This record gives sequence, structure tokens and C-alpha cells, in this order.
Amino acid sequence: MRNREASLRKVDQIDSSLKKLISYLRRGDEQSFNNTLEDMNEQIDQLRTYIDSEPIVGDELNTSAR
Repeated sequence: MRNREASLRKVDQIDSSLKKLISYLRRGDEQSFNNTLEDMNEQIDQLRTYIDSEPIVGDELNTSAR
């Protein structure tokens, strides 16, 4: 996977953002919650782009049939 490192960093960022969301939710900080949620959506879109740009290998071609 050529985007392995970038993908793993993005997963770490999403994990960190999730922890922030929990903190903001507990404090009732709606603005920070919404900002972090928007940031997470962008991170997830970037991660999808990384994954979509990877070549599909043989055994992945039939994953929808499982």
C-alpha cells in the first residue's frame, strides 16, 4: 500500500478528533463540537481518497460477493 503511512496518520488524527468530540460533548461546547465534526468529515474524505487511489489486487475484486 503506497499510501500506508499517510492513511495511518489520518486514522490517528480521526481517533484524536473523536476523543475531542467526546470531551466537547461532555462540556456542552457545541461550537467546538461542530468544528471538530466538520474536520473529521474532511479527514475521512481524505482517507477515502487515499484508499481509492490504491490499486485493487486480485482477491479484492470479489469482496462484494462475500
